[in-house]
Formats: sequence, C-alpha cells, structure tokens
Amino acid sequence: MMRHSLSGVSLLALAVSLSPTSVLAEDTATASTLEPIIITATKRSEDYFLLPSTADIANADALLSRGIDTVADLDRIFPDVNIRSRSSRAYANFTIRGQASLDFYNPSTQVYVDGLPQDSFNLTRALPGGVENVELLYGPQGSLYGRGAIGGVINIVTRKPDNEARFGFDANLTNEGAGGTFHASTPLIKDVLYGDVNLSLLDAKDMYTTTTGADVGGTRDVNGQVRLRYAPTDSPWDVTISGGRGQVSSTEEYFVLESMLEDRIAFDAPSEYDLDTWNFGINAAYDLGFATVTALTGYQKSDLDRTVFGTYTPEKQWTLSQELRIASNPDQGSPVDYVAGLYYQHLDFTRAVPVASQTSRQKIDSYALFGDVTWHATDRLDVSPGLRLDYERASAEAVGGVNFSDDNAFTALSPKLGVSYGLTDEWRVYGLLSTGFKAGGFTRNVTSANNAFTYDPQHTYNGEVGLKYRDEAGLMEVQLSAYYNVTKDYQMFVDVQPWQYLQNVGEVTAKGIDLKVRAKPTEELGITAGLAYNHTRFTDYDNPVAPGTDFTGNTVPYAPEFTANLLFDYRFELESGRGVLVPYAGLTYVSEHYFDETNTIGQKGYALVDLGVKWELDDKVTAEAFVTNVFDKTYTTYGFQYPGLGNLYQLGQGRTIGGRINMTF
Repeated sequence: MMRHSLSGVSLLALAVSLSPTSVLAEDTATASTLEPIIITATKRSEDYFLLPSTADIANADALLSRGIDTVADLDRIFPDVNIRSRSSRAYANFTIRGQASLDFYNPSTQVYVDGLPQDSFNLTRALPGGVENVELLYGPQGSLYGRGAIGGVINIVTRKPDNEARFGFDANLTNEGAGGTFHASTPLIKDVLYGDVNLSLLDAKDMYTTTTGADVGGTRDVNGQVRLRYAPTDSPWDVTISGGRGQVSSTEEYFVLESMLEDRIAFDAPSEYDLDTWNFGINAAYDLGFATVTALTGYQKSDLDRTVFGTYTPEKQWTLSQELRIASNPDQGSPVDYVAGLYYQHLDFTRAVPVASQTSRQKIDSYALFGDVTWHATDRLDVSPGLRLDYERASAEAVGGVNFSDDNAFTALSPKLGVSYGLTDEWRVYGLLSTGFKAGGFTRNVTSANNAFTYDPQHTYNGEVGLKYRDEAGLMEVQLSAYYNVTKDYQMFVDVQPWQYLQNVGEVTAKGIDLKVRAKPTEELGITAGLAYNHTRFTDYDNPVAPGTDFTGNTVPYAPEFTANLLFDYRFELESGRGVLVPYAGLTYVSEHYFDETNTIGQKGYALVDLGVKWELDDKVTAEAFVTNVFDKTYTTYGFQYPGLGNLYQLGQGRTIGGRINMTF
C-alpha cells in the first residue's frame, strides 16, 4: 500500500476524505503514493484527472477486497451506480446517475470487455478471468459509443498474455456456495506468440424455500476463454484472437409474496432457465508511430431456454460488430490528441411462445461515424469536442396467432463539448455538454395487442461541471461534479405483467451531485469513498395505454436519491517474512427507490456492511476471511404487481460468511 503520511495536505481535504463517500479506486500495490489513474475507456490511454468528465476505476486488488466476482456487484464499489438483475441475471438493470435500463434488451449503460461490446444477456454475468481493471465513464457517452450509452460505459480490461509465464487461481467457499477462477499464460514462441486460458465458476446455493417446501433460487455459472496473441518484439503489429463459452443454469426466477419476505418463502410456480453463450473476437492493432490503427471484430451468440410461471419462452440472439479506428499515441508532444472511426453492428433476435404457437423475430443494422479531439490550447487549458452520427434500420416480423411485418429507420447525431482548465498543478475544473440516445424500434414481447406498435428514439441532453484535486505528494485524489440532464421520449414498458411492451412516455429530468475520494492519511490507513445525490423525476408523463393516467412528478423506477460507498483498510506489518495483515470494513448505502412508475412498489433505504481480514504473504499469495451483509439485512432488488397474486419481489443476498485464497505463480 501507499507509505507516506498526509503531510502537505490541508486539514480541509483530510476532513473531506473522512466523510461518508464512495469508492473511487483501491490501489493495494506496494508504493509510496497513490498512482495516477490511466483509463482506456475513451478509446485511447488518458489520465482521468485531465478528462473534462467524471471517471472511475477499480483494479483487481480492489475487486478482490470487496469480494466482487460479477458485474452485478460493481455497485458495491462505484457510487451513483445501482445494478440489479430484473427477474434473472439474463435481464440486467443498470442505473447510473438516474438513467435506468428499463428496457433490458437495450440497456442505458454499455459494457465492454477489451474493447468489444457485450451482448445484453451477459451484462450481469461473472467477471472474466484475468481482470486487470474495471473502468467507468459517468454520464452520456453518445459521441464515442452511440446507442445505449446514456448512463455511462463500463469497460473491463484484462491482462494480455506476454513473455511472462504465469498461472494462478482464486478459490472461495461460503455458506452460500463456492466459486473460483483459474488463469494460465505462457509464451508459445518467445517474443512472438503468446497464449492464455481463463476459467471461472460460480456455484450459488438456493436462496428460497417454496410454499411446497422445495429449495430454489440457486445458480451455476461456468465460463471459459482462450486467447492467442501475436505481438513480435519491435513489430508494429499486436493481434489478439479470443474465443469463449459460458453456461448458466438457474432457478433464481422465483418470486416472494410481500407477506413472506422475511421468511424467504417463494410463490411456487415453475421457473428455471439455461443460458448458453458463445463469443469470438479479434483485436488487431498496428502502430504507425504517431497513431495506432485498431480493428475490432466481435461475434456473440446467446441461447436462452426460459420457463417462468410455467410458461416456456425461449429466446435466441446473435450479434456481429466491427469497429475500425485510428487514435493518436500518447506522449507525442502534439497539441492535438484524437480518435476517429467507423462502426457497424448486426443484431438478430428471435423469441418464441410455444404455448401460443407464436414466433417473432427482429433484425437491427447499425452504422456509425465518430470522432473525438482534445486540443491542448495552453499548458493548462484543454478543449475536447466530439461527434457521432448513427443510422439504424430495424425490421420485425411475427407469425402464429400474431402475423405482421414492418421496418423502420432512425438517425441520431450525438455531439459533445468539454473544456478543462488546470487552476494549479493540483486543482482542475471542467465543464461538459454531452448527449446520448437509445434507438427506436419494435417491442421484443410481441402480442396481438401491440404487434403494430413501434417506439421512437430516446434522446438525452446533459450538462455537467466538476472540480478535481490531486495533491503533489500523490496521497489524495478528489472528484466533485454536478450535472443536469433532460431526456426526451423516455422509453418504458407499459401495461401490466406479463403483457408489457415498450413505448415512449414523455420527458424525464435528472440532476445530481457526486463526490469521490481516495486517500492515504497515514502510512497504514487507506480510504476510498464516495457519496452521490440524484433527483430523477418524470416531468411530462403520457401513458399511451391509459391516456388519462399522469405520473408527472413521480420518481423514475430504479433511481435511488442517495447512494454511498465507503471502504477502510489498515495494514499491520508482521514480523519479517510473515507478510502483512489487512483488516478492512466496507459500507454500501442505497436510499429508498421504486420498481414502478406509480411509486407504489419499492424498497426502503438500506445499508450493507462488509467486514474482512486479508493476509498477504507477498504479492503472490493471499488468504482472506470475510462476511458480507454482516447484519443479514433483508432487502428486495426487483418487484412488480401480478394480476391475481398481488406484489411479488426478489430478494438480495443475505449474510454470507466465507474464506478465499488467491495464489499466483
């Protein structure tokens, strides 16, 4: 960990660092100061401190310290983020800065792994093996990423295979199940060709007992990936080819009646699913010296066999994406840094309802041009404009019980302008205007009542100002930002379960403030923290199903007003050769929020406390004992009203007690 006292940092800054805020980044490397944070989510390597926006990062040690092994757990380390599975982990709901993913097929937050976009079915799955960093860009990222990147972008970066032969594993055992990862990397031809393999397993026990006494709610998630990397020494080429397979078997889609929440007794209706996924990728980069040209090709296929409430509704989806871009190399001494590129994606989705002899299919083709520039006008002033043009064509058809065929096209222009200024070497301010959009199209859940219904694109317009601080000694970093955005033609599911379909319901505004801090106040004590306030409301609600219904002024679903994260760790040096003992404590707070637009079904505010102690023999061997949700808080993550049954909910994870060992060779 970092090894200096906080000399030279003001008492005011120290007080800020000790306030109940959230996790910015946890750096457990042995060093004397906090290291600068370099991110690649902007499609080029940049120091987050210089960006005219808010960014965050968590490295592998930070993830391990909080027991984070799935994407769905990331809200325990990032503030102003709420990630929940809606019904199952195949349907993800991401909320960042109040922008909820109410349409889980087209979420408002995009997830990338090593530069490749991830299929919507995979967003809350286990983290891939060999994770090096998880990066987060807050707010609309339409000028770089296009459709869906309204709340932000999560970029997962894994370590590339190289000349260093290494292998390792992480294994954990808890009262709620077991899991682990294994990775191995080796040079196949020294200085030329390298390869690695990553495996992961998550085996979670049943969470509920049904009214008939059966145990349900368990999940088994297995993933594997292999990669070959061609990167000869002194060659401009760096090419990585990857292929992977994943399989989830789960009975987690059971729901608890409101009167049985504390007892975790689920309503007894047959619900289970199997999700098979395949992925293939090529990342080919050529270094021109002054810039790097990168071609990224991704193919993903998902096959979901799902039964919920006794009804079998299989879904299949495959996507093919291609990006070609050029980005200036860092440290070139040029007054202008840039990235520009072309993007294409094809999506093919099929859904069947055998009991109704019905099948529907959609195809979406997306084309885009994008560019982003940073002009270093002076030693302290940076100006960063960006622009992306997207064109999408969607077609849909349905047969059996419902027969229709239609197509539509949409165009979106997403500009951005950011300005940042260094007041001193330690203090920096910025202002940002950015935009984002979600494409229009056809509802995936086709019925005889909604087969002719399309919905329009959703557009978000965002303004943001911020203040950043990094002390000269590198012992503290602070980000403070305030934002206001307006979303037009907000997309949301309407009607009642299970016949809901997607429509535009009007206008939503969101405003908020977030604070992120990481600090090393003493030689032994580390603090990472953050606090976020968000006020997201319907400002003009128009329900096409019930024209007289008006929820103007209501809170948007899945948008808590306050979120907070806090982590303390303290390092005790043991006798020579015996390593370091690191006890830690973490807190996650989520305020009251709702699961529907009527604001009648929701979850009151709650706090989760995590405790643990880690023993670090060296940088290769660690062992840990931990307890998450120490006080066994009962809380819900999803809820809805079902005709004839009333309110049904899904529960969050109860108290988990376990141990973990991590070894790298």
